[in-house]
Amino acid sequence: MFCTRCQGIELIYFRKLDVEALNIQGNIRRIDCKVCKNFIAITENETIINIDKIIDNSQNGWKKVRSNREKIIYYALSQIIYPEIDKPEKEKYEAIYDYADNVDEIFIRWINGRPIGFYTVKLKGTEIHGSTEKYSMNTLDTAYIRSQYRNCGFGMEILYDIVNRYSDQDIGFSKPISYGMFQVLNKFLTAHKEYRLRFWEIENGGIEGSIKLVWFIIQRKKKISSIAIKIITNGIV
Repeated sequence: MFCTRCQGIELIYFRKLDVEALNIQGNIRRIDCKVCKNFIAITENETIINIDKIIDNSQNGWKKVRSNREKIIYYALSQIIYPEIDKPEKEKYEAIYDYADNVDEIFIRWINGRPIGFYTVKLKGTEIHGSTEKYSMNTLDTAYIRSQYRNCGFGMEILYDIVNRYSDQDIGFSKPISYGMFQVLNKFLTAHKEYRLRFWEIENGGIEGSIKLVWFIIQRKKKISSIAIKIITNGIV
């Protein structure tokens, strides 16, 4: 089987994945290259699903995950490709993601039949693990675009898609918000003033005292950065 890392046809081996608890049905296995040990594809029973190739010609744009096949694709993106290939950078506040809960809404971005990213939403009223509290607003919990498709506007697309799906509602963003997402939020809120009082950084589900306006945080960061530049420019440090 062709390995993109080795750039050649290489021997492979299969590993069964324990995904029943994630509400994914069937015999699900990952295929790894025997030479470089890296992920190549995933299987649903006897069908090979290669995330790098066209999977479904009918899919384009942001689509809600509904089928078992789509759950498998989301699993491959969130639990294999993101942590193993596009490894998150802690210094940029990027984090490893758990698989979304069954009650979460999951959306995959398709380009001409290829899945290139996802985002997940905790719905308002969803119970917080280990607590009697509930999410106070619909909250963007995780978001990911494959590295080769970044800086192409898909981050902004996520925000446009969210405000269209959950119109006229406040939107939460799970803390910590990554450096990349803050950049996208700054661009979006600079262009759309009407959302500046509706986007919130939240923790603990957004219970009282644990939310902050994203726009306020962005302005504070800019002010701190401006002060630091002035200090350096004036030769104080």
